[in-house]
Amino acid sequence: MTDHCLRLLRLHRRLAELAAFPFNFDLGRAADGHAEPVRLASGDSLEAVAGCDTGGTYFVCADGSLLYADSEGSAGIIGASVDEALEIVIGLPGWRDLLHLSPADGETAILARVAGIEEEIREYYGIDEERAELRAALGLPDRSPVELLGVLHAALLRTEPDFLLLNADEGCAYDLLDPHPRPPLWEVVRHEVPGDPADQPLSTWTRLAAEQGMTELARVALIRRLDDVFVNRSLLLRPGSGKDLDPAPLLRLAEEFERLGDLAQAERARGLHASLR
Repeated sequence: MTDHCLRLLRLHRRLAELAAFPFNFDLGRAADGHAEPVRLASGDSLEAVAGCDTGGTYFVCADGSLLYADSEGSAGIIGASVDEALEIVIGLPGWRDLLHLSPADGETAILARVAGIEEEIREYYGIDEERAELRAALGLPDRSPVELLGVLHAALLRTEPDFLLLNADEGCAYDLLDPHPRPPLWEVVRHEVPGDPADQPLSTWTRLAAEQGMTELARVALIRRLDDVFVNRSLLLRPGSGKDLDPAPLLRLAEEFERLGDLAQAERARGLHASLR
């Protein structure tokens, strides 16, 4: 994968203007930064390369993947490279309204939804001649909406575990950009645990994941659990004790983070424990 298209956009003002309008991939907004400081949970690098008019930001990750973060706390990978992501942004200008779709929905449903969105766009401005010009100048193929939706869907499913976006100050995670289900951790790790895996504590699976080299998968599961506790403290209610809280699970989460070497999240868990006491 390359950043061929990004280089062309940076070199040619006309192409950059077309990408910004009508396709809402605006290089000029990169300098504005995101709405809040962010970082990847993995610690890998992020570079803001463009923004959109709703406050979202496009980031290039260390492996070249393009991550989009909106201004409302959701983020996801939308392409394995800037080139691939631009194919989607240009070929599916209403891509953010297609995030709920997957190839399993079928060609008819996908084409109907894409056609409806594009007709709404055309009521306000043109996209057809602009799309043809930009595709030709960037050397992008004219792929069908169904194929592009499949590429987008595959990219979104790569978001976790390696590209979990965090608020850099608070440490809490962004929501996934899409609503598609992911398998529970116990389905991913190799195990021989008797009984119902869903009855086992999370630490069983995070430790197995870490032992099997899936550190980021374990980290994501623990961060999501800590965020759930922070938002919904009823998860700490003692059984049969009214509204009494048991903050001990937070200390166990802190210990699991320490096993992974994530001292920042361990500190966050201990801080929440202290505040509840």
